[in-house]
Amino acid sequence: MTTTIKSAIKPLFIAMMVMGATSAHADITVYAAASMTNAVEDINKLYEKKYNSKVKTSFAASSTLAKQIEQGAPADIYISANTSWMDYLAKKDKIVTSSYKNLLGNRLVMITPKNNPIKTNIKIDKSFDIGNAFTGKLCTGNTASVPVGKYAKEALTNLGWWDTIKPRLVETEDVRAALNFVNRGECQLGIVYATDAKVVKNVQVINTFPITTHTPIVYPISMVKQSREAQQYYNFLQTKEAKAVYRKYGFSVL
Repeated sequence: MTTTIKSAIKPLFIAMMVMGATSAHADITVYAAASMTNAVEDINKLYEKKYNSKVKTSFAASSTLAKQIEQGAPADIYISANTSWMDYLAKKDKIVTSSYKNLLGNRLVMITPKNNPIKTNIKIDKSFDIGNAFTGKLCTGNTASVPVGKYAKEALTNLGWWDTIKPRLVETEDVRAALNFVNRGECQLGIVYATDAKVVKNVQVINTFPITTHTPIVYPISMVKQSREAQQYYNFLQTKEAKAVYRKYGFSVL
């Protein structure tokens, strides 16, 4: 009788231990702007090694992710490429507003394919004739919703270039899609973040937009829901290890 009881208790004890271990290192789900892909993937490797925990990720335009979170997507952490979409979720009470923090900065650049570069030396200046400087298309994110596209439209408008560029504009679902169009040579010009231009081989930066031409590029972070795991990952995003990764990819730490 005693042996039977012990035999029954043993697997139950093991099961409880496994359940306890699982809850101690629960998975975390991170929704991050597409331009954060490489940095977040590197940070996740460090985090998983340190905490013996798995990080699930979804990378897309900040607008797409915000809409998904609004509809109840199971995100724990949200990293946006602008404050507008974080504010959007904050107003709808879809994030832990006390955790809303501006973490990173970036720069806006114009790029061209290395294997078929534009020949003209483009000057980012109101007096420059952008219309005759190139013959193909210019790619950037959707100018109505995707942060890089909104920054690009703002810069082009302030330079007096918008009406000239608009008919030749290719608007994409996120910044990485625009980057890839240029990387493949399908667009002669692109407007992306400086950090994106660093992660592919076949693009070169023509020029950097002055910060006076557009709203400062800021990446805020927040917890979507409060939990021990979310707080742990949120804190890790602000550690020295994480900041070293951001700088490696060209982000400025605020």
